[in-house]
Amino acid sequence: MSGLDEVISRLRDAIIVLDSEQCITQWLGSAERLLGYSEADVVGRNIDDLLRPMDSNGNEACLGPQGPPAMLRISKGMPEREALVVTKSGETLWIGVTAGFEHDDNGGVSSTVLVARDITRRKTVDLAKSEVISAVSHELRSPLSSVKGFTQTLLHKWDRFDDDTKKHLLTTINYDADRVTRLITELLDISRLEAGRLQLRKTSVDLVALATDVISRIQPRAEMHKLDSEFPAKFPEVFADRDKIEQVLTNLLENAVKYTEKGDVMVRGSFDDTEVKVTVADQGEGIPKEHRIQVFGKFFRRGERPGNPSGTGLGLYISKGLVEAHGGKIWVDDAAKTGAAFRFTLPLAEKSRQ
Repeated sequence: MSGLDEVISRLRDAIIVLDSEQCITQWLGSAERLLGYSEADVVGRNIDDLLRPMDSNGNEACLGPQGPPAMLRISKGMPEREALVVTKSGETLWIGVTAGFEHDDNGGVSSTVLVARDITRRKTVDLAKSEVISAVSHELRSPLSSVKGFTQTLLHKWDRFDDDTKKHLLTTINYDADRVTRLITELLDISRLEAGRLQLRKTSVDLVALATDVISRIQPRAEMHKLDSEFPAKFPEVFADRDKIEQVLTNLLENAVKYTEKGDVMVRGSFDDTEVKVTVADQGEGIPKEHRIQVFGKFFRRGERPGNPSGTGLGLYISKGLVEAHGGKIWVDDAAKTGAAFRFTLPLAEKSRQ
């Protein structure tokens, strides 16, 4: 092996040389490591027949030169394209492919050099982002449609409704407006958390009162559930940003309601000399151990129950970031009898430690 061949063999990218018929003549770099085939397996085979490329929509794609002959005669190559290919083992792999062309005397493409790299991780994130954009659009559209509809109803039929009906409609509008505000706040918090620019306005926070407020706001929308709290007497205050901890509790309680068909959802507290621990326990199907770390990842969404919105896959990710920004921890394990128990800790307010 020459010095140049040895250098090429160490490249992270696959280098594939094609003839004018899109058949493989050279298989270099990381091609064998990336795609599983040896050079002996592939020389003389058509690149598209071998790797069966598809685009993001699942349509057949082409890795070689594409476009009108007139364009190819003056083109020196092509920018990166993405394709899903099938490796020798039968697994699928997202690759990014760029190409350089060599032309014959008539201006046609006589050979093509493809440079391919594994973009699976990038593509997975891109696809997840597309999904979350769709989910966010749904999450925004639903409450905004409700706000618009009920507002129009009140404007046009105000005199026809009694006070109880008006109160019910206004309560619904208020709740759905809060949903929109919270979603926008969560999206802003993600960018701030990831940029390290999240600002906490810490004060002494009464968690007992905060839990009661959150429960009273969610309970009217959880007709098949009983929400309650249980804190020991003289429960200490925490040093925290009240709005952010309210956001965490809201996420955990709404998540518990969402994944519990019916039953109790309980918020419990305990404490020691340095911190408090809050548990939100439900009576749902629980979370398998293999998902207990993933569930706090960005865009991770569990299987949905019929009739429930899919969600954005961001609530627990944001909750983890907010709790950790306070110097606490958050995790999930089994509830006492059935279901899941999400637990998080927060430091005590200074006066509570004295």
